[in-house]
Amino acid sequence: MTQPKVSVIILHLNDVDGLLECLTSLGRISYANFDIFVVHNGPENAELEKRLSPFSGRLSEIIHNGKNLGFAGGNNIGIKRALRKGAEYVFLLNDDTVVGEDFLDILIEAAQKNPLSAMMGPEVRYFDKRERISFSGAVFDPLGYQFTFPRSGELAKSSAVPVLTESDYITGCALLVKKAVIEKIGLLDERFFLYWEDTDWCLRAKKAGFLNFVAPAAKIWHKVSASSGGNDSPLNAYHKTRGQLLFAGSHVPGIRIKLIAGFARDIAWLLFKSSEPERKKKALAYLAAMVDYFLGKTGSGPLWLWPGK
Repeated sequence: MTQPKVSVIILHLNDVDGLLECLTSLGRISYANFDIFVVHNGPENAELEKRLSPFSGRLSEIIHNGKNLGFAGGNNIGIKRALRKGAEYVFLLNDDTVVGEDFLDILIEAAQKNPLSAMMGPEVRYFDKRERISFSGAVFDPLGYQFTFPRSGELAKSSAVPVLTESDYITGCALLVKKAVIEKIGLLDERFFLYWEDTDWCLRAKKAGFLNFVAPAAKIWHKVSASSGGNDSPLNAYHKTRGQLLFAGSHVPGIRIKLIAGFARDIAWLLFKSSEPERKKKALAYLAAMVDYFLGKTGSGPLWLWPGK
């Protein structure tokens, strides 16, 4: 198999130790023709540069964005730089992951064998429960506006696992995309700041005639807890709400009234029944997200949502 050039884009904000572990795992992979762009969603940081110096052989560039541009904006900076430097594929990777040694060989082989493929993803497992699946594909029903996630939460099995599974979207935690696809459908939509941008990108690819796949034999481990759950922060609630309205407006516009009614019920529950410590702030976050969506406001959202602001 030929090895086209792959650029790995790692968006980074705060967790340097996690980033170093991610880079260490990339240093062990069997695929040879790749480079790495670390995109720092913050101001220039000499300490970060120093701590990344042991990886200089693989690092094509450390990009400092100056401020937090969000998931879409930050990754787009890295994607554009990678394409200018000759990348044939771009692989988006969260900095709180570790990768399997052969994951990229498997993804590239699958992508090359399937000319209609747009986005290709590995099976994502929980870091703290290494045999439990976090993501292995998704099915979107636009009529019912419902997502289902086959195999998510299950224990991985060595038998009866397909070579490829078609998926309506690939999580942006670990997503391989072809240069030709980006040239046809464009970059990530920067109206999304956190959440829903990967789903939107994948559905745009499908509308353009491409297909998205998960290759379960390719594996990465993501440092989100398998036992997590619980409540979103007001910041997350704001961006999930605004992002979902943006997504619905682009792909299923008729569902927005139903979504707004659901958010209104969430607000009422928070105000009158919830015992969450930040229930009033979270209710205000839902309301602010809806108002900002209809006003066309994008970006990071109100300052009061951000810790320390």
